[in-house]
Amino acid sequence: METIALLIAVAVLVEGLVEYVKTIIKVFTEGDVKTGITQLCAIGIGILLALVTGANIFTALSINVAYSWVGCVLTGILISRGSNYLSDLLHRLNLNQKS
Repeated sequence: METIALLIAVAVLVEGLVEYVKTIIKVFTEGDVKTGITQLCAIGIGILLALVTGANIFTALSINVAYSWVGCVLTGILISRGSNYLSDLLHRLNLNQKS
């Protein structure tokens, strides 16, 4: 079960990192600064909360990471993606109610 949880966590982490890179590119190519700022705030808050609380999904899954702070930072990125997923879901629900 831990292996499945690890695979899911890493898959979500990779997806999140790819989305953040796409956003950064979009900021520079299309000037979509508002989205970039929003996502940077989500990343910052997620990482800060993970570091302050010591949240580390890899430690929780008994996976050794060379430096514990790296696990906290990656967990913070996962946390920040969760906020984006929730925001996207609420946005879609709001759009559906208006139609």
